Amino acid sequence: MTAGQRLTCTWAVAGRRTGRLTIVGDLDYDHADEINRVLVENLGAHPGLRAVHLDCAEVAFCDSYGLAALLMAHRHIRGVGARLHLDNLQPGLTRLLELTRTLEYLTAEAAPSRAEKFDT
Repeated sequence: MTAGQRLTCTWAVAGRRTGRLTIVGDLDYDHADEINRVLVENLGAHPGLRAVHLDCAEVAFCDSYGLAALLMAHRHIRGVGARLHLDNLQPGLTRLLELTRTLEYLTAEAAPSRAEKFDT
């Protein structure tokens, strides 16, 4: 079995409320943990973010472990009160997300919590 393409993740902040993580390479068992390592490090360093964009233009491959990493990224991002945006999805990744019915879950607007509904 050959190792996949190494994954690099580059973080940038646009303004005070938006972060961008550019992902290049394979989201697979050998590499996908890098996404959440970078996210956890940077979400903590930039409190108050309201949106995090994952630029997937150069994601070459995604397996089930990569999908799990995206779901964990979603959890981290929601945990700080921000919204996940998947930008520049490639056809293969889009198909995987559609087949697993996770595309809408990952990108849908968060429903207000019960406390938020009564806090008006």
